Amino acid sequence: MESKGGQGVLTSNLPPVPITEDSVYYIAIKGSLHANDCSVFGLGQEEIRALCKKFPGSGTSVVNGITIKSNVLDAINALAQLGYKLVSSTGETEITWTLVREI
Repeated sequence: MESKGGQGVLTSNLPPVPITEDSVYYIAIKGSLHANDCSVFGLGQEEIRALCKKFPGSGTSVVNGITIKSNVLDAINALAQLGYKLVSSTGETEITWTLVREI
C-alpha cells in the first residue's frame, strides 16, 4: 500500500513509532518576516511568563494564544532556549511554524 501522494513509499515498510500521547508537546507560532510582532499558540503559563519577561509588552491575548512583541525569528530562538525544536512551516507572506518539545 502506497502512502498518499504516491511517492513510492510503502507504509508497511515504515517502522512503528513508540510515542505515547504525553511524550511530546506541540505549539505554533504565526508571523511575518517583515513584522515586529507574532502570535504564539499552545504555550503553558510558565512559558508565557518567560517570554513576556524577555519581550516587554508581550502577552496581549489573541484567540487561543498570545502576541509576542518581537520579530518571529527572535521569538523562535527564544522558544528554542525553552527546549522547542522547529518541525515544519507553511505559508508565504504570513507563515506558521510548528515547534515541538519532548516532555
